[in-house]
Amino acid sequence: MEEDTGELFDYLRVIWKRRIFIIVVTLVSIGIGVGVAVKNSRLNPPPTSYIANAVIRIGKKLVLTPTLNIASTTTAFVENSEDLKDTIPHRYGLNIDEASGYHLEVQQIGKLSMLKLTLKGSDEGVKKVLKGIIDTLVSEHRRITKASIVAYTSFIKKLEADAEMFQDNMIMIEESIREIKRREGVYMNNMAETAAKTAPKTRVEKHLDDRTSFLMVLDMLYLKTLDKQRDLNSNRKHLRNTHWQLILYKTTIGNLVAFDTELLGKVKSTTIIPIERKRPIVTISVAGFAGLIMSLFIVFFLEYIEESRLKRKGK
Repeated sequence: MEEDTGELFDYLRVIWKRRIFIIVVTLVSIGIGVGVAVKNSRLNPPPTSYIANAVIRIGKKLVLTPTLNIASTTTAFVENSEDLKDTIPHRYGLNIDEASGYHLEVQQIGKLSMLKLTLKGSDEGVKKVLKGIIDTLVSEHRRITKASIVAYTSFIKKLEADAEMFQDNMIMIEESIREIKRREGVYMNNMAETAAKTAPKTRVEKHLDDRTSFLMVLDMLYLKTLDKQRDLNSNRKHLRNTHWQLILYKTTIGNLVAFDTELLGKVKSTTIIPIERKRPIVTISVAGFAGLIMSLFIVFFLEYIEESRLKRKGK
């Protein structure tokens, strides 16, 4: 116990004896640490990551499928959301490469036709670049949607022309039916006048001949009326179908405008995420501790050399 206490006092004696040296070395190390911390803060500021987020909804386009009697129409997404998730980063890679360190991520929101775009970078330009990418994508999709509507509009114009043609045909057929009925009335009046003027003794034979001719003419006019009525019914049916298609297609176009590809909300404000680095106080503390340890090592080493030299002289 006494030996341990003696050794401890010896250590303290050596430290006190060389205290000036220890303090100087420690202060020099702390000064070096301060210089290194200041240099790092000026030349290498803490790196920062900037993030911009946005959500877009994929629009739809019209798909027209002609058939024999009627052209059916359906709506489909301009592009598949799952495919866009992989193709957008490659498609707009040139925009991203203009600023090094940019990274674009695209995620599909559940099973919906919505995508979340996240652009990361080392400067605040991520928000502007992401907005440019979204504007380009929206413009391309709306151009595709508009092209499908243009083709669809041309078909609607054809249907409108067909409806007008059917209406004209109906007017002509109705006029023809009225003319046939007028001719029937005139013919019947003529037959009545002829029968009244015929002599009684020849009236019976004449009546039979006239009746046969009348029936033949009447049958002919009746058949013509049936044909005209059949044509009229056919045109009415085509007109109803055409009007139904026009209503359906115009309603579809009206609804499609509300399904353009669009940015939902706005590109969110740039989010700054500082990357943690060692604080200057840590660097200074490490430098001071290292200086203290180094000074103690040097002090005890010098004391050991001095004692060894004194022992040699004592011998």
